[in-house]
Amino acid sequence: MSDGLTRLVRVGVVLFVAALVPSLFVVIAGHNPWRVFTTLVLYAFGPQGWSEVLVHAIPLTLIGLGVAFALRAGLFNIGSDGQLIAGAVLAVFFAPYFEGWGIAGLIVFLAIGAIGGGLLGAFVGYLRAWFGASEIIVTIMLNYVMIQMISYLIRGPMQETSRFWPQSYLIPDDCVLPVIVPGTRLHAGVFVALVMVIVAAIVQRRTVLGFQASVLGANPGAAAYAGFHVKRLTLVIMAISGAFAGLAGAVEVGGIYQRLQDNMSEGFGLAGIAVALIARLEAAAIPFAACLFGIFFAGAGALQRELALPFPLVWIIEASVIFAVAALQWAVPSRKAAAA
Repeated sequence: MSDGLTRLVRVGVVLFVAALVPSLFVVIAGHNPWRVFTTLVLYAFGPQGWSEVLVHAIPLTLIGLGVAFALRAGLFNIGSDGQLIAGAVLAVFFAPYFEGWGIAGLIVFLAIGAIGGGLLGAFVGYLRAWFGASEIIVTIMLNYVMIQMISYLIRGPMQETSRFWPQSYLIPDDCVLPVIVPGTRLHAGVFVALVMVIVAAIVQRRTVLGFQASVLGANPGAAAYAGFHVKRLTLVIMAISGAFAGLAGAVEVGGIYQRLQDNMSEGFGLAGIAVALIARLEAAAIPFAACLFGIFFAGAGALQRELALPFPLVWIIEASVIFAVAALQWAVPSRKAAAA
Protein backbone atom coordinates (compact mmCIF):
# COMPACT_ATOMS: atom_id res chain seq x y z
CA MET A 1 0.00 0.00 0.00
CA SER A 2 1.43 3.37 -1.01
CA ASP A 3 2.15 6.07 1.57
CA GLY A 4 -0.60 8.29 0.14
CA LEU A 5 -3.21 5.56 0.38
CA THR A 6 -2.06 4.64 3.89
CA ARG A 7 -2.50 8.22 5.05
CA LEU A 8 -5.93 8.39 3.41
CA VAL A 9 -7.05 5.23 5.22
CA ARG A 10 -5.73 6.56 8.54
CA VAL A 11 -7.57 9.86 8.09
CA GLY A 12 -10.77 8.00 7.24
CA VAL A 13 -10.50 5.83 10.34
CA VAL A 14 -9.83 8.84 12.58
CA LEU A 15 -12.78 10.81 11.20
CA PHE A 16 -15.09 7.78 11.44
CA VAL A 17 -14.22 7.14 15.08
CA ALA A 18 -14.42 10.85 15.91
CA ALA A 19 -17.95 10.95 14.52
CA LEU A 20 -19.03 7.59 15.92
CA VAL A 21 -18.12 8.07 19.60
CA PRO A 22 -20.11 11.27 20.32
CA SER A 23 -22.95 10.03 18.10
CA LEU A 24 -23.36 6.94 20.28
CA PHE A 25 -23.61 9.06 23.42
CA VAL A 26 -26.13 11.37 21.74
CA VAL A 27 -28.26 8.41 20.66
CA ILE A 28 -28.14 6.94 24.17
CA ALA A 29 -29.40 10.31 25.46
CA GLY A 30 -32.34 10.03 23.06
CA HIS A 31 -31.33 12.63 20.48
CA ASN A 32 -30.63 12.67 16.76
CA PRO A 33 -26.86 13.10 16.14
CA TRP A 34 -27.42 14.84 12.79
CA ARG A 35 -29.80 17.34 14.34
CA VAL A 36 -27.33 18.03 17.14
CA PHE A 37 -24.53 18.64 14.65
CA THR A 38 -26.59 20.89 12.38
CA THR A 39 -27.93 22.87 15.33
CA LEU A 40 -24.40 23.45 16.61
CA VAL A 41 -23.03 24.51 13.23
CA LEU A 42 -26.01 26.66 12.22
CA TYR A 43 -25.93 28.52 15.53
CA ALA A 44 -22.15 29.01 15.47
CA PHE A 45 -22.25 30.53 11.99
CA GLY A 46 -25.63 32.21 12.35
CA PRO A 47 -26.37 35.92 12.79
CA GLN A 48 -25.94 35.82 16.57
CA GLY A 49 -23.75 32.80 17.13
CA TRP A 50 -20.65 33.91 15.21
CA SER A 51 -20.13 36.84 17.58
CA GLU A 52 -20.48 34.56 20.62
CA VAL A 53 -17.87 32.24 19.13
CA LEU A 54 -15.44 35.16 18.93
CA VAL A 55 -16.38 36.37 22.42
CA HIS A 56 -15.36 33.00 23.86
CA ALA A 57 -12.33 32.74 21.58
CA ILE A 58 -10.81 35.93 23.05
CA PRO A 59 -9.89 34.54 26.50
CA LEU A 60 -9.07 31.14 25.00
CA THR A 61 -6.58 32.80 22.65
CA LEU A 62 -4.87 34.71 25.44
CA ILE A 63 -4.71 31.69 27.74
CA GLY A 64 -3.56 29.46 24.89
CA LEU A 65 -0.68 31.84 24.16
CA GLY A 66 0.46 31.67 27.76
CA VAL A 67 0.17 27.90 27.99
CA ALA A 68 2.03 27.46 24.70
CA PHE A 69 4.87 29.72 25.84
CA ALA A 70 5.32 27.67 29.00
CA LEU A 71 5.06 24.33 27.20
CA ARG A 72 7.77 25.37 24.75
CA ALA A 73 10.04 25.68 27.78
CA GLY A 74 8.98 22.31 29.14
CA LEU A 75 6.81 23.88 31.87
CA PHE A 76 3.20 22.85 32.44
CA ASN A 77 0.95 25.70 33.44
CA ILE A 78 -2.31 24.07 34.59
CA GLY A 79 -3.26 27.14 36.63
CA SER A 80 -4.64 29.50 34.01
CA ASP A 81 -8.04 29.58 35.71
CA GLY A 82 -6.47 30.79 38.95
CA GLN A 83 -4.24 33.28 37.13
CA LEU A 84 -7.24 34.61 35.22
CA ILE A 85 -8.99 35.21 38.54
CA ALA A 86 -5.88 36.84 40.02
CA GLY A 87 -5.69 39.25 37.11
CA ALA A 88 -9.38 40.06 37.27
CA VAL A 89 -9.31 40.64 41.04
CA LEU A 90 -6.26 42.93 40.97
CA ALA A 91 -7.61 44.92 38.02
CA VAL A 92 -11.03 45.42 39.64
CA PHE A 93 -9.43 46.35 42.97
CA PHE A 94 -7.58 49.27 41.38
CA ALA A 95 -10.27 50.13 38.80
CA PRO A 96 -12.00 52.88 40.87
CA TYR A 97 -8.77 54.91 40.82
CA PHE A 98 -8.88 55.08 37.01
CA GLU A 99 -12.21 56.88 36.73
CA GLY A 100 -11.81 59.85 34.43
CA TRP A 101 -8.57 58.61 32.88
CA GLY A 102 -10.15 57.80 29.50
CA ILE A 103 -8.27 55.37 27.27
CA ALA A 104 -5.25 55.54 29.60
CA GLY A 105 -7.40 54.09 32.37
CA LEU A 106 -8.37 51.14 30.17
CA ILE A 107 -4.77 50.45 29.22
CA VAL A 108 -3.60 50.56 32.85
CA PHE A 109 -6.57 48.40 33.87
CA LEU A 110 -5.56 45.71 31.38
CA ALA A 111 -1.89 46.01 32.34
CA ILE A 112 -2.71 45.49 36.01
CA GLY A 113 -4.69 42.39 35.10
CA ALA A 114 -1.61 41.01 33.35
CA ILE A 115 0.49 41.87 36.40
CA GLY A 116 -1.92 40.00 38.68
CA GLY A 117 -1.71 36.81 36.66
CA GLY A 118 2.02 37.30 36.17
CA LEU A 119 2.68 37.55 39.90
CA LEU A 120 0.88 34.26 40.52
CA GLY A 121 2.76 32.64 37.66
CA ALA A 122 6.06 34.00 38.98
CA PHE A 123 5.30 32.50 42.38
CA VAL A 124 4.85 29.10 40.76
CA GLY A 125 8.08 29.57 38.78
CA TYR A 126 9.93 30.51 41.97
CA LEU A 127 8.78 27.36 43.76
CA ARG A 128 9.68 25.28 40.72
CA ALA A 129 13.14 26.79 40.20
CA TRP A 130 14.38 27.17 43.76
CA PHE A 131 12.61 24.34 45.59
CA GLY A 132 11.92 21.81 42.84
CA ALA A 133 8.14 21.93 43.42
CA SER A 134 6.00 20.44 40.67
CA GLU A 135 4.42 23.30 38.76
CA ILE A 136 1.56 20.98 37.81
CA ILE A 137 0.56 20.30 41.41
CA VAL A 138 1.17 23.88 42.55
CA THR A 139 -0.89 25.43 39.76
CA ILE A 140 -3.77 23.01 40.28
CA MET A 141 -3.84 23.75 44.01
CA LEU A 142 -3.66 27.50 43.38
CA ASN A 143 -6.72 27.22 41.13
CA TYR A 144 -8.74 26.11 44.14
CA VAL A 145 -7.21 28.81 46.32
CA MET A 146 -8.13 31.54 43.83
CA ILE A 147 -11.67 30.22 43.37
CA GLN A 148 -12.21 30.38 47.11
CA MET A 149 -10.57 33.79 47.29
CA ILE A 150 -12.87 35.40 44.72
CA SER A 151 -15.85 33.76 46.42
CA TYR A 152 -14.82 35.44 49.67
CA LEU A 153 -14.08 38.82 48.10
CA ILE A 154 -17.41 39.16 46.29
CA ARG A 155 -19.23 38.29 49.51
CA GLY A 156 -17.04 40.44 51.69
CA PRO A 157 -14.54 43.29 51.12
CA MET A 158 -15.30 43.85 47.43
CA GLN A 159 -19.06 43.15 47.44
CA GLU A 160 -21.36 45.68 45.79
CA THR A 161 -22.84 48.31 48.10
CA SER A 162 -26.33 46.83 48.44
CA ARG A 163 -24.81 43.61 49.83
CA PHE A 164 -27.61 41.67 48.14
CA TRP A 165 -25.84 39.83 45.30
CA PRO A 166 -22.53 37.91 45.53
CA GLN A 167 -20.67 40.18 43.11
CA SER A 168 -18.27 43.09 43.27
CA TYR A 169 -18.87 46.76 42.58
CA LEU A 170 -18.97 47.92 38.96
CA ILE A 171 -15.78 49.12 37.32
CA PRO A 172 -15.83 52.70 35.93
CA ASP A 173 -16.78 53.28 32.30
CA ASP A 174 -13.17 54.19 31.49
CA CYS A 175 -12.18 50.56 32.13
CA VAL A 176 -14.90 49.02 29.96
CA LEU A 177 -13.96 47.55 26.58
CA PRO A 178 -16.47 48.94 24.05
CA VAL A 179 -18.75 46.70 22.00
CA ILE A 180 -17.59 46.84 18.37
CA VAL A 181 -20.65 45.21 16.74
CA PRO A 182 -23.99 46.67 17.89
CA GLY A 183 -26.51 44.09 19.04
CA THR A 184 -23.83 41.59 20.07
CA ARG A 185 -21.43 41.10 22.97
CA LEU A 186 -18.37 41.25 20.72
CA HIS A 187 -16.04 43.79 22.27
CA ALA A 188 -12.68 45.41 21.59
CA GLY A 189 -10.91 42.63 23.47
CA VAL A 190 -10.66 40.89 20.11
CA PHE A 191 -8.07 43.50 19.09
CA VAL A 192 -6.19 42.98 22.36
CA ALA A 193 -6.04 39.24 21.63
CA LEU A 194 -4.82 39.78 18.07
CA VAL A 195 -2.10 42.18 19.21
CA MET A 196 -0.96 39.63 21.77
CA VAL A 197 -0.83 36.93 19.07
CA ILE A 198 1.54 39.11 17.06
CA VAL A 199 3.65 39.89 20.13
CA ALA A 200 3.83 36.21 21.12
CA ALA A 201 4.79 35.15 17.58
CA ILE A 202 7.61 37.72 17.53
CA VAL A 203 8.86 36.64 20.96
CA GLN A 204 8.74 32.97 19.90
CA ARG A 205 10.68 33.41 16.69
CA ARG A 206 12.66 36.64 16.88
CA THR A 207 13.90 37.15 20.43
CA VAL A 208 16.59 35.75 22.71
CA LEU A 209 13.95 34.88 25.30
CA GLY A 210 12.02 32.80 22.78
CA PHE A 211 15.19 30.98 21.76
CA GLN A 212 16.18 30.32 25.36
CA ALA A 213 12.71 29.01 26.17
CA SER A 214 12.87 26.57 23.25
CA VAL A 215 16.32 25.35 24.27
CA LEU A 216 15.20 24.92 27.88
CA GLY A 217 12.24 22.87 26.76
CA ALA A 218 14.27 20.72 24.36
CA ASN A 219 17.21 20.05 26.68
CA PRO A 220 17.48 21.62 30.16
CA GLY A 221 21.00 20.27 30.50
CA ALA A 222 22.11 21.98 27.30
CA ALA A 223 20.51 25.21 28.50
CA ALA A 224 22.51 25.10 31.73
CA TYR A 225 25.71 24.16 29.86
CA ALA A 226 25.19 27.11 27.50
CA GLY A 227 25.23 29.44 30.49
CA PHE A 228 21.51 30.21 30.67
CA HIS A 229 20.26 31.31 34.10
CA VAL A 230 17.80 28.42 34.25
CA LYS A 231 16.21 29.38 37.55
CA ARG A 232 15.63 32.97 36.53
CA LEU A 233 14.46 31.87 33.08
CA THR A 234 11.94 29.48 34.64
CA LEU A 235 10.55 32.26 36.82
CA VAL A 236 10.29 34.69 33.88
CA ILE A 237 8.59 32.16 31.60
CA MET A 238 6.00 31.21 34.21
CA ALA A 239 5.40 34.89 34.95
CA ILE A 240 4.77 35.62 31.25
CA SER A 241 2.50 32.58 30.95
CA GLY A 242 0.51 33.75 33.96
CA ALA A 243 0.40 37.31 32.62
CA PHE A 244 -1.45 36.15 29.50
CA ALA A 245 -4.08 34.47 31.69
CA GLY A 246 -4.29 37.53 33.97
CA LEU A 247 -4.80 39.73 30.91
CA ALA A 248 -7.61 37.38 29.86
CA GLY A 249 -9.22 37.97 33.26
CA ALA A 250 -9.07 41.75 32.89
CA VAL A 251 -10.42 41.51 29.34
CA GLU A 252 -13.33 39.34 30.49
CA VAL A 253 -14.21 41.84 33.21
CA GLY A 254 -13.79 44.86 30.96
CA GLY A 255 -15.61 43.34 28.01
CA ILE A 256 -18.32 41.11 29.50
CA TYR A 257 -18.97 41.34 33.24
CA GLN A 258 -17.85 44.83 34.34
CA ARG A 259 -17.47 43.36 37.83
CA LEU A 260 -16.26 40.23 39.62
CA GLN A 261 -18.60 37.24 39.72
CA ASP A 262 -18.52 33.56 40.57
CA ASN A 263 -17.62 31.10 37.81
CA MET A 264 -15.89 33.74 35.70
CA SER A 265 -13.26 31.39 34.33
CA GLU A 266 -15.84 28.95 32.81
CA GLY A 267 -13.20 26.24 32.50
CA PHE A 268 -11.14 28.37 30.14
CA GLY A 269 -7.91 27.12 31.70
CA LEU A 270 -8.24 23.48 30.68
CA ALA A 271 -9.64 24.44 27.27
CA GLY A 272 -6.68 26.78 26.82
CA ILE A 273 -4.31 23.82 27.22
CA ALA A 274 -6.15 21.96 24.47
CA VAL A 275 -6.07 25.08 22.29
CA ALA A 276 -2.29 25.35 22.67
CA LEU A 277 -1.75 21.67 21.90
CA ILE A 278 -4.03 21.63 18.87
CA ALA A 279 -2.17 24.69 17.55
CA ARG A 280 1.10 22.77 18.10
CA LEU A 281 2.30 25.61 20.33
CA GLU A 282 2.42 28.00 17.36
CA ALA A 283 1.18 31.47 18.30
CA ALA A 284 -0.19 32.20 14.83
CA ALA A 285 -2.38 29.07 14.87
CA ILE A 286 -3.80 29.59 18.36
CA PRO A 287 -6.66 32.00 17.38
CA PHE A 288 -8.01 29.41 14.93
CA ALA A 289 -7.91 26.65 17.54
CA ALA A 290 -9.56 29.06 19.99
CA CYS A 291 -12.38 29.70 17.52
CA LEU A 292 -12.93 25.95 17.22
CA PHE A 293 -13.42 25.72 20.97
CA GLY A 294 -15.44 28.92 20.89
CA ILE A 295 -17.96 27.03 18.77
CA PHE A 296 -18.47 24.52 21.58
CA PHE A 297 -18.63 27.15 24.32
CA ALA A 298 -21.14 29.23 22.36
CA GLY A 299 -23.07 26.29 20.95
CA ALA A 300 -23.52 24.58 24.31
CA GLY A 301 -26.23 27.04 25.28
CA ALA A 302 -28.01 26.66 21.95
CA LEU A 303 -28.04 22.87 22.25
CA GLN A 304 -29.51 23.10 25.73
CA ARG A 305 -32.13 25.69 24.75
CA GLU A 306 -33.27 24.11 21.51
CA LEU A 307 -32.73 20.38 22.09
CA ALA A 308 -32.49 20.12 25.90
CA LEU A 309 -29.19 18.32 25.33
CA PRO A 310 -27.41 17.51 28.63
CA PHE A 311 -24.40 19.80 29.02
CA PRO A 312 -21.86 16.96 29.59
CA LEU A 313 -22.59 15.69 26.08
CA VAL A 314 -21.17 18.93 24.69
CA TRP A 315 -17.89 18.18 26.43
CA ILE A 316 -17.91 14.64 25.05
CA ILE A 317 -18.23 16.08 21.55
CA GLU A 318 -15.42 18.54 22.32
CA ALA A 319 -13.19 15.77 23.68
CA SER A 320 -13.78 13.75 20.52
CA VAL A 321 -12.59 16.70 18.44
CA ILE A 322 -9.43 17.01 20.57
CA PHE A 323 -8.61 13.32 20.18
CA ALA A 324 -9.37 13.51 16.46
CA VAL A 325 -6.94 16.39 15.98
CA ALA A 326 -4.28 14.52 17.96
CA ALA A 327 -4.90 11.37 15.92
CA LEU A 328 -4.68 13.32 12.66
CA GLN A 329 -1.15 14.30 13.63
CA TRP A 330 -0.41 10.57 13.64
CA ALA A 331 -2.33 9.95 10.42
CA VAL A 332 -0.69 12.83 8.56
CA PRO A 333 2.68 13.46 10.26
CA SER A 334 4.63 16.64 9.63
CA ARG A 335 7.54 16.54 7.20
CA LYS A 336 10.04 16.69 10.07
CA ALA A 337 8.39 13.73 11.80
CA ALA A 338 8.17 11.79 8.57
CA ALA A 339 11.83 12.45 7.79
CA ALA A 340 12.86 11.28 11.25
